[in-house]
Amino acid sequence: MQTRSMFRLALLGALAACFACKAKEPAATSPAQQSAAAVTAVVKMENIPPAGSYVKKRTYFKLPSVAGGDIDLADFAGKPLMVMFFTETCPFCRKAAPHLEKIYTTYKDKGFTILGVCIQNDRRAPANFAAALGTTFPMAYGGRDLYGKYKARGVPFIFLLDKEHEVRKVWPGYTESFDPEMVRAIDSVLAGK
Repeated sequence: MQTRSMFRLALLGALAACFACKAKEPAATSPAQQSAAAVTAVVKMENIPPAGSYVKKRTYFKLPSVAGGDIDLADFAGKPLMVMFFTETCPFCRKAAPHLEKIYTTYKDKGFTILGVCIQNDRRAPANFAAALGTTFPMAYGGRDLYGKYKARGVPFIFLLDKEHEVRKVWPGYTESFDPEMVRAIDSVLAGK
C-alpha cells in the first residue's frame, strides 16, 4: 500500500513539473528556490527523441519580430543558429537567457546567431523578457504553432540548427551544465562537422 502511495505522489510531482512553466509565475530568486525548481524542470534525456528525429528540413519559419517586421529563417540561409522557445515568466527561461546572451555575443561575429521564439502571441511578452534580462539576440513572438512543429516539450526548449537548418542538437530545459556542451556543438556546426 505504501508503494502505491509513493507512486501516486511521484506521478503527481511529475505532472506538476510538466505544467510548471505554462502559467505565469515569478522567477525563482533564492538559491534554495532555484535548486528546488531545477529538480522539477529538467527533463530526463532518455525521454527525448534524438535530434535527428525532429524536423529535418521542416525547420523553416517566418514570425513577427519584436523589433518590427518579421524574422524569416530564410534570411539566415547557410548560417547555423540556435532557436530557444520560451515564455515571458518561465523561471528556467529567465535563467537560460543570460547564458545564451553570452554565447550570442561570443559567436555573432563568427556567423552564428540565436533566435528567441516566444510561444505567446503578445509582442510585449518577449519585449519585457528581453528588457528585464538584457538580451540582445533577435526575438519573435506568436510561435505556438512552430513550437508544435518542432515537437518541443516545455520551455525553454533549445535547438541547434546547422548551416542547412537541420536539427543537430536539442536541449530540453536548461541548466548551466549545458553550457560547455552547447559551446562544443556550436564550434562543431561552425566547422561544418
